[in-house]
Amino acid sequence: MKLEKKEFQWLPHLENSIPLSAKGYTMSFYSIALEGWRRGLKLKFINENRRRSELLFELESDKNKYKFVVSRGELITSEAQLICRNKIETKEYLLKNNVSTPKGQKFEKDTDDKDIISFANKTGYPLVIKPSDGTGGRGVIAGIEDEAAFIEALKYIREDLRYKEVIVENYFQGDDFRVYVIDKEVVGIIKRIPANVVGDGQSTIAELIEEKNKLRQKSPILSSSLIKIDKELRNMLQQIGYDTDSVPSKAERVFLKSKNNISAGGDPVDITNEVSEEIQQVAIDGVNSIPGLPHAGVDLMVNEDTGKATIIEINTQANIRTHLFPMIGEARDIPSKLIDYYFPETKSIRRDPLLYFEVGQVKDMFTNGSLKEYVYPKLPKGKIVATRFLISGKVQGVNYGAWVRRKARDLDLNGYVKFLESSQVSIIVAGEESRIEEFRRLIHSSSSRDAKIVDIEEKNRGNPVKIGFTIVNASFDQKIEDGYFPVRLEGISRLGKKKVNKKRKKRNKKVKNYEKKYNELISSRSWKITKPLRLVARIVKKQ
Repeated sequence: MKLEKKEFQWLPHLENSIPLSAKGYTMSFYSIALEGWRRGLKLKFINENRRRSELLFELESDKNKYKFVVSRGELITSEAQLICRNKIETKEYLLKNNVSTPKGQKFEKDTDDKDIISFANKTGYPLVIKPSDGTGGRGVIAGIEDEAAFIEALKYIREDLRYKEVIVENYFQGDDFRVYVIDKEVVGIIKRIPANVVGDGQSTIAELIEEKNKLRQKSPILSSSLIKIDKELRNMLQQIGYDTDSVPSKAERVFLKSKNNISAGGDPVDITNEVSEEIQQVAIDGVNSIPGLPHAGVDLMVNEDTGKATIIEINTQANIRTHLFPMIGEARDIPSKLIDYYFPETKSIRRDPLLYFEVGQVKDMFTNGSLKEYVYPKLPKGKIVATRFLISGKVQGVNYGAWVRRKARDLDLNGYVKFLESSQVSIIVAGEESRIEEFRRLIHSSSSRDAKIVDIEEKNRGNPVKIGFTIVNASFDQKIEDGYFPVRLEGISRLGKKKVNKKRKKRNKKVKNYEKKYNELISSRSWKITKPLRLVARIVKKQ
């Protein structure tokens, strides 16, 4: 992940430390687990058959041990979780503590539509209707102005989306803020803006969307949440007399969607330093109103003209990814704040950003049931350094790559071997300084088989290195020998190991059989005889 410093103000210790498997929603739990692991805490993932973005993990120090799901740690009580899952009960606690929240009523699944419509008419418009158990903004329809629009929204939620239990509440005109509170302190505020483009006086809306999506693709959390040109977008443009070929004037902002959802192309903008203490206090008071809730994400609607704010929802398991990678504004280090709160004994420990870990393999093995839990190797205790060796000579063979990997693993070092052109090999290695020195001595000794070293160049490496040691572009035989696991899986149970090894052997046998059949086919007489016919077929196909 190469950051564009001019475009984004992201956290430097996360630069180049985000594997592909941690991007998107997974970023939330990964960033917290990474922060704890980099401080020397023991990190264990536990298989509870959860969604891939919500894996259960445990961090442990000599003094404390806590489990986490997304951003929710065990200091949040079960009572707090139950209250916040029930939107109406949450409202009751807020109102009891004189915290602003829209008044509303929940309707059970067997409530007749006529009764809900009658309530809406008595309450008065504008209104909001939403599922009682919806997540991520799905099914939330706000700013309903009359009975006809309300009936249409009600049918959409109950019939099309099949959410039978709904909440109807007063509508509060304002902007959508996500505020994260830890221990009575606001540590980050994101303003969620609907998908939009800003005109330059020359480009069409379609071209502006393309450019905006290129920018979003650079973000580890927005690359899978691009702006889509769909029916909703075209309808939005039609309402203002535009289409995708229209050219907005310079600096004109054109909104493309009605909802603020980041997943639908919305912009997360950090405004932490711009929000008044009065508005921040509403979020703090909201969290304090729920017993057993020391930290949470609070959804606020804020009228910036009047300075008034009201709480829409409190999330005990809030995703913090937008605070880490805002589209505009300064990133907020919420993982560090959370680890400070749960493990205050680690505050003085220097975080070392030279190593990071992969989660994709653990996710896959949790999904297929071959792994019950996995403990990551602990961070080395000594000073961690990283370096790069560029080896020239007779070093391209299978044996040399395997020898390097074996020596690195024996020394608990991390990195990889990469075979280059022109009889060169690049070796990236990171770990404790004393072990790197021993590895350096071995590399210079040329004691591996089939190796004839002509020259060795060495450069310091500043970018983080993934734990484990692999051969990244190994030959077919090397890949078979290396298997799936570049990191030693000491956290696998004996039963898990048997399953993994059985599947690995079966896969390897299939691959070798396919390769054998392919080699037999291309060496056969019939394949050689039919070569002219295949060439003619290709020519005809092209025409």
